[in-house]
Amino acid sequence: MFRSREKIVLVLGAVAAALILLFSFLVIPGISRVRSLARASEAAEKELAELREMRPELTRLDREVRGKMGRVTAAANSTESSLSRLTASVQEAGFPQSAVSIKSGGTKTGEFANEEAFDLKVENITYLEAVQLLQRLETGPLPVAVRSANLKSRYDDPKYLDATLRIGFLAPTVR
Repeated sequence: MFRSREKIVLVLGAVAAALILLFSFLVIPGISRVRSLARASEAAEKELAELREMRPELTRLDREVRGKMGRVTAAANSTESSLSRLTASVQEAGFPQSAVSIKSGGTKTGEFANEEAFDLKVENITYLEAVQLLQRLETGPLPVAVRSANLKSRYDDPKYLDATLRIGFLAPTVR
């Protein structure tokens, strides 16, 4: 059979092969897994620290959203169309109908509210009137959100401007 020297070499080879397999399939993948989990843990800790810093801002935004959603649910029972309500609100602000045009821009379904988009164009207004209109739309009784505002100075008189507002009229989602 085998001599004692051959048996020792065979046993040492088997032990070496077992150690190589052990390191290849268990130890090295385990170490890399621990390292990747450590990196993921550090990244999660950094994100958590950033969220803690943003907490006051998030609570302020949550209060604003809750207020807006209150207006959305309160206005949901109205029988008037959103276009007529928006037109009436702009006219109540004191803008003549000849200076205002409103066009529908489509609808978008969201998680908490549906949004009907409108393009509101107001011509020949002052900067103060534009700011007051934006303030009235954002904080007024209608459930609207001003998505964008494009203000251009008029070519004939730089004291006046033409404003194009992208407005989202919000309605609660039906679940």
